[in-house]
Amino acid sequence: MDYRILGPLEASHDEVVVDISGARQLTVLALLLVEANRIVPVDRLVDGVWNETPPATSRSQIHICISSLRRQLAGGGASVDTCAPGYRLRVAEGELDLHVFEARVAAAHAAVADGAHRRAVVELRSALALWRGPALAGVGSQLLRRVAAALDDRRLAVHEECLEIELAHGLGAPHDLVCELTGLVAARPRRERLLALLMIALYRVGRQAEALEEYRRARARFIGELGIEPGEELSDLYQRILVHDPALSRPAEPPPVPVRSRGPRRLPADIADFTGRRRSLERLLEVSEPQDGTAVRTVEVTGREGVGKTTLVVHAGHLLAPEFPDGQLFARLSHDGVPEDPHDILGRFLRAFGFADQDVPDGREERAETYRDHMADRRVLVVLDDALSESQVFPLLPGSSLCRVLVTSRRPLAGLPAAVRLRLTPFTEDSALELAARIAGRARIDADRDAAVALNEACGYLPLALRLAAARLASHPHWTVADVVAHLEDGSSWLDDLEDRTGVHPAYAGLTDEARRLFRLLPLVDAADFASWVGAPLLDVGVARSEALLDELADADLLVVRPHAGGTRYWMPGWILGYARRRQSEEGEESVRKAFERLLGALLHLSEKAHRLQGGEHLHLAGNGASRWELPAPLVERLVADPAGWYTRERSWVLRAVRQAAAAGFPEHAWGLAMCTVTFAESSPGALRRVGAF
Repeated sequence: MDYRILGPLEASHDEVVVDISGARQLTVLALLLVEANRIVPVDRLVDGVWNETPPATSRSQIHICISSLRRQLAGGGASVDTCAPGYRLRVAEGELDLHVFEARVAAAHAAVADGAHRRAVVELRSALALWRGPALAGVGSQLLRRVAAALDDRRLAVHEECLEIELAHGLGAPHDLVCELTGLVAARPRRERLLALLMIALYRVGRQAEALEEYRRARARFIGELGIEPGEELSDLYQRILVHDPALSRPAEPPPVPVRSRGPRRLPADIADFTGRRRSLERLLEVSEPQDGTAVRTVEVTGREGVGKTTLVVHAGHLLAPEFPDGQLFARLSHDGVPEDPHDILGRFLRAFGFADQDVPDGREERAETYRDHMADRRVLVVLDDALSESQVFPLLPGSSLCRVLVTSRRPLAGLPAAVRLRLTPFTEDSALELAARIAGRARIDADRDAAVALNEACGYLPLALRLAAARLASHPHWTVADVVAHLEDGSSWLDDLEDRTGVHPAYAGLTDEARRLFRLLPLVDAADFASWVGAPLLDVGVARSEALLDELADADLLVVRPHAGGTRYWMPGWILGYARRRQSEEGEESVRKAFERLLGALLHLSEKAHRLQGGEHLHLAGNGASRWELPAPLVERLVADPAGWYTRERSWVLRAVRQAAAAGFPEHAWGLAMCTVTFAESSPGALRRVGAF
């Protein structure tokens, strides 16, 4: 489980938010989390929920709240223990954002004690990044509001500490610090420590008059509102600025950066609307922590095209950059499936460090040795994107434990000695909706939530596909979300960029001839997902061959595998479906028609069997002239062993197939499939109306 109280209260499991229903349950959960791993007496829970006026049944109602929380959190393995005189919520290390916050602050204090002020700032900034707003926002308990106020004060104290270190040691960009402090002082105008930091920051950037004016305004406010003078520290600082104290013009000690020239900064631009991936990002940020040993620390991030690997590592790289002052290198190791030669990349890296062409060795081994020698005493972050094999990565690894390496690849690189391995999967529903809202506008996404969910489905929950589709929506104010979904599934020509960037073209080109043919025919299956047998009638092959070809498509990321109790099912995201429809013209009209007839015949064969088992012997279809395509008898028996269950699974497809068959000129198939639904419709009269079939 993941619990977040540094902002609105939130509990999630595998990045899916748990719906905690009811204000009382939220309050009880918040109180348990604030005291995580400690016993919270029932009396304190009662005070938190009802303040000064609890009802006579308050203790029993607390017990009901605890029971509800246990049910709601059970999916994530949460444990709420009964421990006299109350309850205790067990929280593992890293599950509660408050604990992570305090751990990072403690790490920063340890870094300060070691004189590693730059590392301390990285830890403090990463701790502050955990906050999403005021603590426990939206929880109305008076007791919790007092707790939240204390947490907010703690946040501000840590923020002040971070800014103080940056100013004292020259680690922050002065103008950025002025902007940051100006906003903080506006929100907390009586906070003298913040005022002092703002005055120093203004003085450092040559804005002495503004620094003095900040003091004068603060003094007038203190006298007018509180009847007191500012503290001695602030007054003394004012006098030092008046006389141009030279100690204020520079950091208290030289910044701990190398004397040599500034290293290369080759990371691609970061994105402003980075969304989701919170746990993965936290794992990546951990690579900056000190480690024992001499080996370079490597992180491998894998996942299909378009899942957001590059976006994640580039975003992490920018956050880690202050910890690697000697440079950040970036190289793409392949383009459209064609590998880059490490020899060429080594040359680019050396030139980035200022090596003249004549000083870059010709041989690969010599280049690698020169590269490792140059990196030996430097703190450099190396990002290697889209690696195809370990052989590309090994020559580019520094030899120093001071450096860090982030590697992305579609497939795991088993031979790579990675300290951390992350496998990215498509977005959750919430993350996908949030990304679309940030790009296309929250009002448009919220206005048609059902269409927005359909957009997520059509994009396969892939961040890149969602980003491009939402950008298309944003650039067409007259379009609805449903319009974009229709364009995705129809294969509109503007999808070329999406198909190129998500690797659909090379993936299709890399298939066997038979798999390409199946890919072109799969749009005939008008179903949300489908079973592994469907390829058999489409290609007129055996079921085992169909399964092998579907697995080939899934391995190429052209299908998504959906495990199901009744057997593996497959799903084709909408934009890939659109691409397959465009490719279908290569198949030939007659070939497509015959494949569709075989598919209808197989579906009719299964429907008849299920219909008879359900008690529909009184409806005879023997006179129906529609062709059948018979699947193996053992498979048919297994598929429709529970006929009602089979029909529930396939109902939408069967009803769509009725319309498809009629429109395509197969009236007998349409009639046969429609007749087979009668028995099931009698047992569930509203079923046909719910899908709008007839």
